[in-house]
Amino acid sequence: MNYLRAEQISKHYGDRTLFENITLSVEQGQKIALIAKNGAGKTNILNIIAQKDTPDSGTVVMSKDIQVAYLEQEPLIVPGFTVWETLFNSNNELLNVVANYEKLLEQTDGQSDESYLKNLQLAMEEMDR
Repeated sequence: MNYLRAEQISKHYGDRTLFENITLSVEQGQKIALIAKNGAGKTNILNIIAQKDTPDSGTVVMSKDIQVAYLEQEPLIVPGFTVWETLFNSNNELLNVVANYEKLLEQTDGQSDESYLKNLQLAMEEMDR
């Protein structure tokens, strides 16, 4: 199954060409790596795939069955947030499930009431899903 296909994508900044006519695809089960010297446009390609930028030419098509999550090279750090709060500060459904589970685990001190146990069970089922 084809998850992602980028066809003939190009990106320029003024007179500088970062990349031109790149075509790549990602199939189910594949692992890929982008390897190139600094400034070659690896981050730009990822930004285009994550739809945070648009190519100057070409198209990117993703399967409707996948969701892209992208950790920025220089993420926005909210002052006063812990590392965990920063990681879980997302609209990503999977990260929200993990954050809810972690939050419940932090509340284990003396928690044995039925409501807590029910919420913990639901969170564990969501994690399994």
